[in-house]
Amino acid sequence: MTLAITGLLYLGMFALAAGMSRHGPPLLGAQGKLAWLRHPARYGWALVALSALLAIFARDGGQALVLWFGLIPFVSAIVLLGLTYRPAVPRACVPLAALLVLAAPFL
Repeated sequence: MTLAITGLLYLGMFALAAGMSRHGPPLLGAQGKLAWLRHPARYGWALVALSALLAIFARDGGQALVLWFGLIPFVSAIVLLGLTYRPAVPRACVPLAALLVLAAPFL
């Protein structure tokens, strides 16, 4: 469950940052022109809420919720520092986060 919460939270924070007019073009690059990526902040809030729901209803609910609150600054720092120094880093972490979400039920 930890992997799914982490992956969804990272994807949500990335989408929230990509939804900002200042940060969207460096983060999305050429994919920013795709029709389904016109409002990434909507997807971001949905992913953050989904990760919070996973944490709330996890088997170890209290620990998962504490983990969720602890992961917020961690995944936000990856996106923020990547925006500051090299936008390719947070963009490269998106497939990794998606892989975490997909692999979570099997681990």
